[in-house]
Amino acid sequence: MPDEPLRTTTFLLTRADALAFEQASSRLTPLGTMALVLWLGLCGSAAWLIPSDWAGMRFGWSFSILTSIVIAIGYVLVLLAMSFRQWWRAGRRIRRPQEITLTEHRDRLEIVGAGMPRELRLVDIRESILTRTHLFLVSDDGVLMLPRNAFPEEGVAEALAARIAGRPAPQPAAISAG
Repeated sequence: MPDEPLRTTTFLLTRADALAFEQASSRLTPLGTMALVLWLGLCGSAAWLIPSDWAGMRFGWSFSILTSIVIAIGYVLVLLAMSFRQWWRAGRRIRRPQEITLTEHRDRLEIVGAGMPRELRLVDIRESILTRTHLFLVSDDGVLMLPRNAFPEEGVAEALAARIAGRPAPQPAAISAG
């Protein structure tokens, strides 16, 4: 039969999978980069508010080290804020663990989870993000998160990502005898 499924996989999606997506898809926009530079500049200029009897002579070694420490603290605060935002968004994306059944066909994926079956055609996928632990498929309807450990065979995620991109699947390395 031409419409026979290639494989059917059932797996559990957790908040950790959503957090992995948030971390993989987070990109700093040009406006975000400018805001980061301005924030770090503000942190560096805050060092000028420290009294000179405590910070040492302006433009001296102790003042430069103190300024660097204040900028580093500002950068750590930005990293903490970004991490908290990713954690919060992951919690909103998946509130409790969900069991997902994925049926893979040649031209589409059928997803059954949380009581709502849906179909995702491969041509409707805008972006596929392949990481060390997951394959994320981004479409107009949302994100499909596929953990690599959900597939018992090795190389399934790479083959699916290659099929979505329209490339031939990567071949496993041959072991030469000799």
